[in-house]
Amino acid sequence: MKNRNLQRIIFTGLMVAIGVVLSSVVSISYPPNSTIIRFGIGYLPLIIVSIILGPKIGITAAIIQDVLGYFVYIWVFGVPSGPFFPGFTLNSVLYGVVPGIIYNLKINKHNLFMIFNFALLIILMIFGIYGFFNITEIISIIENRLSAEMSFQPWVIYLMLALGEIGIISTLYFLYKKRTEDDSAQRIIFSVIILQLIVTLILTPLWVMILYKIPFAPQLPLRIIKTPIEIFIYSILLIRIIKVFKNYTI
Repeated sequence: MKNRNLQRIIFTGLMVAIGVVLSSVVSISYPPNSTIIRFGIGYLPLIIVSIILGPKIGITAAIIQDVLGYFVYIWVFGVPSGPFFPGFTLNSVLYGVVPGIIYNLKINKHNLFMIFNFALLIILMIFGIYGFFNITEIISIIENRLSAEMSFQPWVIYLMLALGEIGIISTLYFLYKKRTEDDSAQRIIFSVIILQLIVTLILTPLWVMILYKIPFAPQLPLRIIKTPIEIFIYSILLIRIIKVFKNYTI
């Protein structure tokens, strides 16, 4: 029992350390040096902990990663990434809790998560198609409501939309291929989609509005555009990683 607990502590500590590095260093902001959107997979280790070890350990790992990551960023770059704010800690907690709950939820209907995934991904695809034909309007809304000094290159947004649509189509194809298998992959993808919708499209723009007085609504177009990309990246990585870790007893 002691050996098992030690394994869990070491595994959780390793995931937290990886999460701190991914959140602090391996992330990209667009526009550069802004707080509008940030691409990254810093929450990936928290989802792994939540699914493998459960939400109780996941919430602890989430709080530690958020607090530790704040001070590590100051230590590495010499300045804070911004003021410490409990709202972002809540974001981390959700990533440390929700996947573990969904993954272990007792539901008899086998295709339930697949149906939800198809519906949500198709809605995101429709938003992406709309964006392709309204780039000028999207950029105008962002610049007029946020800051005219920000530079938004149409080709970058077109590229983001294209990658997002490819990611959605690939994920839909994967869901279709896995429709007759156990729903573990469906649950992982559903967890990622729900967290992206709640954290990326609701909570984070709310925290940014409170902290930096940036209006809520104009933040959404770019966040909606980047959401399918992160859903695809998170889903592909998690399905493969969880499959590996599930072969070991932790």
